Amino acid sequence: MPRSFPCFWLLLACVVVAQLLSWGLAVRAQGMPTVAVASAVSLILALRVGAASLTPIALGSMVWPLLLGMPLLASAALALLTAGQFWLIRTLLPRSALEGNWRVAEGLHFVAVGPVLSAGIVASLGCLFVRLTLDDGLASLWSQWLTWWWSDALGLLVAVSLHIGWGIRRHDRRTRVELATVLCVSVVTAGLIYFPPWPDLGNLQFLLFALMAWAALRPGLFAAGLVGLVAACAAALAVHAQTLPLSEHLGVVTMQAAVMMTGLMLALSHREGVAAAREARLSGQVFQNASEGILITDAQARIVAVNPAFTRITGFDAGEAIGRRSRMFGPRGNDTGREMLQKLAEEGYWQGEMPDRRKGGESYPAWLSISAVRDERGQISNYVGVFSDYTNRKEAEQRLHFLANHDALTRLHNRSAMHEALSQAVARCSADQMQLALLFIDLDRFKAINDTLGHDVGDELLKVIAARLRDSVKSTDVIARLGGDEFTVLLENIFHIDDVTHVAERLLQQLCQPIVIHGQELFVTCSIGISLYPGDGRLPAQLLKNADVAMYRAKELGKNNYQFFSPEMNARAFEHLVLETSLRHALERSELRLHFQPQIDVATNELEGVECLIRWEHPELGLVPPASFIPIAEENGLIVQIGEWVLQESCRTMREWEDAGFMIPRVAINLSARQFLREQLPQQVAAALKAYDIAPQRLELEITESMIMQNPQRAVGVLGELRAMGVKLAIDDFGTGYSSLSNLKHFPLDTLKIDRSFIVGVPEDEDSAAITEAIIAMAKKLRLKVVAEGVETLGQMLYMRRSGCHVVQGYLYAMPLDAEALLRYLSREGYNVTGRVDA
Repeated sequence: MPRSFPCFWLLLACVVVAQLLSWGLAVRAQGMPTVAVASAVSLILALRVGAASLTPIALGSMVWPLLLGMPLLASAALALLTAGQFWLIRTLLPRSALEGNWRVAEGLHFVAVGPVLSAGIVASLGCLFVRLTLDDGLASLWSQWLTWWWSDALGLLVAVSLHIGWGIRRHDRRTRVELATVLCVSVVTAGLIYFPPWPDLGNLQFLLFALMAWAALRPGLFAAGLVGLVAACAAALAVHAQTLPLSEHLGVVTMQAAVMMTGLMLALSHREGVAAAREARLSGQVFQNASEGILITDAQARIVAVNPAFTRITGFDAGEAIGRRSRMFGPRGNDTGREMLQKLAEEGYWQGEMPDRRKGGESYPAWLSISAVRDERGQISNYVGVFSDYTNRKEAEQRLHFLANHDALTRLHNRSAMHEALSQAVARCSADQMQLALLFIDLDRFKAINDTLGHDVGDELLKVIAARLRDSVKSTDVIARLGGDEFTVLLENIFHIDDVTHVAERLLQQLCQPIVIHGQELFVTCSIGISLYPGDGRLPAQLLKNADVAMYRAKELGKNNYQFFSPEMNARAFEHLVLETSLRHALERSELRLHFQPQIDVATNELEGVECLIRWEHPELGLVPPASFIPIAEENGLIVQIGEWVLQESCRTMREWEDAGFMIPRVAINLSARQFLREQLPQQVAAALKAYDIAPQRLELEITESMIMQNPQRAVGVLGELRAMGVKLAIDDFGTGYSSLSNLKHFPLDTLKIDRSFIVGVPEDEDSAAITEAIIAMAKKLRLKVVAEGVETLGQMLYMRRSGCHVVQGYLYAMPLDAEALLRYLSREGYNVTGRVDA
């Protein structure tokens, strides 16, 4: 309220001043103003301010009736009638007019509700109030009513012209010059008409029409309002100066109202025409410059207009296209054409892809939008087609679709596309009661190639493998790369299990062929797991899981083979999962144990040392053999933590033995491949020996040939550091890896252990015996101590002694024992372990 209070008084002041001006211009004989200045001002306030102006208008409108001598009550009633007039105008005007969007329709609407309806009502009721309240009376009722009506109408027309014109006029220099010119010409013309310099000049009011036409069509509505205002004020002054007879006043007002109405309609019509011309010009420019092809047809689909883009896209110029029937309504070979026409008839719009041809016969996809244009009767008169060459976008969509469903490296289906294809194949086989096979393929030794030769070589290898897979199966079979070196092949319409077997054997044969990449020959094999629908599962996920399980079974059986899924594999896989989960907690729950197997010098029958072997006492499964959990630990990386624990626990046990007076000459510990490749291995060994004050000579680390040959240069460095500390080094399981005795001379080794697989057959197996003798002979030449593991019979022990083997271990002497049991065994067998330590 405080912010609106000054505005209220300002509005009231404007209305009061306008009322006083109206009173000043009133015809004294009739009491009626020659021009309703108050009506003009009140209308402008009502249109600009809104409903908030009605109260000041009502209060201010009491000035004129009171000056006329009307009683207070009658003056208040007449003031309310005046305010109601402007409320009625605002209510009946369309919303577009209130928002300032005036056209010819809004102008006609205003004339009807303003000068005609509301002014007529106010003049009728106002004359009645004046006649009833003033006893002396004024002029005749008819003259009074017409003067009131047309004066009010003239004021409303002038006000609305000024109001609209002010809102749309340009504020540039040219406009100001034009308005000044109109104002000067209006003053001169009004002076000639109402203050003629010569008495016989005659009636020149016709000049107002020419002046109004010029003002309305050139400067615009505001100029037209100025012309009306100047003419009305000049006529009022002429009446007061008695240069214009009072009897002619009504005719002048009527004439001026007609002129003002003409000016209003001319200005609005001209404005609307200019806007329409501007829109038509803009539409023409859009039509000519649009990058999309545009064609306009009649109701029979005959082309009536095309734009330059149409010619650029199709090759047909306007002369060749106009008059011909458009192909956008041509036959499609399906229901698309009928659906399009039906949608156009119902909704007036259709869009979609359409195959089209250029002038030279080249086909291309077009994206087409068609709109139906209706005439004033609602009938379709034209069609407007807007189209663009869809080739690039279509190719982009196809590329995106391909990338979304294919592996970027091998161009095979990816995992999501494979799942979709498998789901669809299962649905088809279920409906047709057919079988399908899913082959899960994993490359053997791919990680070693990828890590050794680099990822670029690995990528090229995968491309070759993908090409061989495509060449080995039918084009209708689905091949996918799941990720890494895992692939799947989906075979449908399987009639016999032999069909799947033949495909698996062919894949094994093709994939194991040598591959030359960057001049280097590579060999890879694969392991294949196979699941069948419906026997191995009716759901896609189940088939994939079972094929994966069968693939792991193929790897367990030596790789480079295929295995069909069987329910027992799931049981093994579940057991594998249980063991892996439990193994992660075995260290923290102290479930791992160390056992020790004696190593005996065959020449002196003395204790040479013990080999440290790990065991797992599972709380539910009992004693788990190393063959069951060591591969799991190697696979998930836990072998590193387990290896560190074995190193620390072995040194701790040796310290306990020594503190108890038992001097075990040497403890041999097996190192894992992951543990050997860690750079901090020498530091860890040194830290463990120092922590328990163990002489380095009493520790022997066993490694395998394959561990050394993965990175020979690095292996030499690591072994050299360990050897420099005084730690003994042994090569374990000799004969099962690379078996290159010539390479052994490059490594600082102390001991060579012959794998038990060669010991089992001696002395009966001549081949094993010959290999064993050769190994021992070559090891002696390299000054290596030879240890034979797995000696279980007296004959094997005697043969090894005759062959020159230094040390044996096996069940012939003792199985692996825990620390306490080992000491009891040594004491019982008479081995001297008190105070004897070999350097």
